[in-house]
Amino acid sequence: MDLHHLRYLVALAEHQSFRKAADALHLTQPALSRSLQALEEDLGVRLVDRIGKRSTLTAYGSQVVQSARRILSETAELRRGVTLMRQGDLGTIRIGFGPTAAAILMTPFLSQMAARHPKVQVNVARGSVELLTQALRSEAVDIIAVDLRALAVAADLRIDPLAPLRGGFLCRSGHPLLDQPDITLSMLRQFPVMSTPLSREIGRDLVLQLGPEADPEQLMTINSEDIHGLLDIVEATEAVFFGIFRCARSRIEEGRITEMHVQPHAERVGRYALVTLSGRSELPAAALFREFAHALFRE
Repeated sequence: MDLHHLRYLVALAEHQSFRKAADALHLTQPALSRSLQALEEDLGVRLVDRIGKRSTLTAYGSQVVQSARRILSETAELRRGVTLMRQGDLGTIRIGFGPTAAAILMTPFLSQMAARHPKVQVNVARGSVELLTQALRSEAVDIIAVDLRALAVAADLRIDPLAPLRGGFLCRSGHPLLDQPDITLSMLRQFPVMSTPLSREIGRDLVLQLGPEADPEQLMTINSEDIHGLLDIVEATEAVFFGIFRCARSRIEEGRITEMHVQPHAERVGRYALVTLSGRSELPAAALFREFAHALFRE
């Protein structure tokens, strides 16, 4: 259905004359007549009764005019919204964060949006990779930032990997284990060990590197998606955190938390990604988030 034809019908309803409507639309009367005939053929009903010089809408015509006004109004609002979004004055972005991505990205991104793009509406969802992927597919969120190794690859997902980040064990400065020349897994297990829910791949890596007792189901005594809360506990107690160092960067730089090398020591890397639905046009605010995330992960 051609929106121009709907606009012409509305004009005819307002002017009640082909001549006046054609003049207002800057069309010839024959061109206006042909357009309305095309609309009638498209809908399969008669929309206008032509009686002498007067033109009267049929019952179908009146109904179509009501719908046409609504469609044209919504179309104009859509165009206005897109224009404003391009200018950075309006828009909405719905972001889903996994635990580590939230700890690294969420507050800095929201701070930037509040300072530089105060008219953009940002809605945040948090949860597991599975739940966030479901939310993405149901279009409850526009983009998610999650653990790449916990993500099931699928044709309907566009996966954009972020730069890898170092990870491992962290404890408070002054932790008694730091006085030991070699920290073994058995020593570590004397203290609470905390982490976010870990992917099966990470669990397998821990078992391969440290032995069966490193299975997260046995090793981790506290599991939570609140990474900042876990790090607060690490600072206040002798608990140990297993996760990405970037989440604790300011605490590490200030000397409050430090890396703990559990033998045999291995470099551990976390891998994360931004995920959207394949084949969808990206909102300007989502593109802004993508750029921000890549820049922050590269620092």
